[in-house]
Amino acid sequence: MKRRIVLALTLVLSCLLIISLLGCGGSAKGGYKIAVPSDTTNEARALLLLEAQGLIKLREGAGLTATKNDIVENPYNIEIIEAEAAALPRTLEDVDFAVINGNYALSAGLDTATALAGEDPTSDAALEYGNIIAVRAEDANAEKTRVLVEVLQSAEVQKFIQENYNGAVIPVSDPVTFSGTATPAANKVIKVGASPAPHAEILAFAKSLIEARGFTLEVIEFTDYVQPNVALTEGALDANYFQHVPYLDDYNKENNTTIIPAGKIHFEPLCIYPGRLASLSDIK
Repeated sequence: MKRRIVLALTLVLSCLLIISLLGCGGSAKGGYKIAVPSDTTNEARALLLLEAQGLIKLREGAGLTATKNDIVENPYNIEIIEAEAAALPRTLEDVDFAVINGNYALSAGLDTATALAGEDPTSDAALEYGNIIAVRAEDANAEKTRVLVEVLQSAEVQKFIQENYNGAVIPVSDPVTFSGTATPAANKVIKVGASPAPHAEILAFAKSLIEARGFTLEVIEFTDYVQPNVALTEGALDANYFQHVPYLDDYNKENNTTIIPAGKIHFEPLCIYPGRLASLSDIK
């Protein structure tokens, strides 16, 4: 009788241990947790990156509109955790990995050299989601627009980006060719709205280059993604630098505005960062 009780207790304790291990999301085979951005644009990019690493397989043709509902193969029993993009760095203690935008990784102080994998700079995402200088439609050919875009696409600024962000920010080799005569500037101050990292940092480096062109650069920092477009539309800014074209298109559609892209400057690849696990091979 005592032997049966001991065996029963051992079995119960073993089951509790297995449940505990599974709850840790990676300590036992399967049940892994990977956090991804919850917005449509970045979630699709994150899932494509996970697919490129052989962790999941998406429905054919899902592409840049994919959601976790398009996962057709999940051999490692991965749970996709959707979270606001800006909050992803804070999830790392609770998940095995997180797929994080370059700007949010930088803002959170993550060492970008620890990223385990990132989007290919030649991928569809890189072509589609390069960060741009945006201006009002009537300023497409303004002298200020030309100076700002030409300086930010210059070799000096491209070199600065390459040397300072460890691949979290990648310059875009897609220079704009302006034609015709530029609309003269009424004053020599270029007011640009930007998010703190990396945009305001890049603008700070470009400041002296812009001054050499006879203009003064004034940078106004924003911590959200709505107010820079509001300020631009209302004329408080000459340009802003924080967004990509798909985001801008959605903003224009929702707000009946006519902000346009003046030129791509850089691409911020989504990267996979370690959480409770140190390597992607820990899953495989």
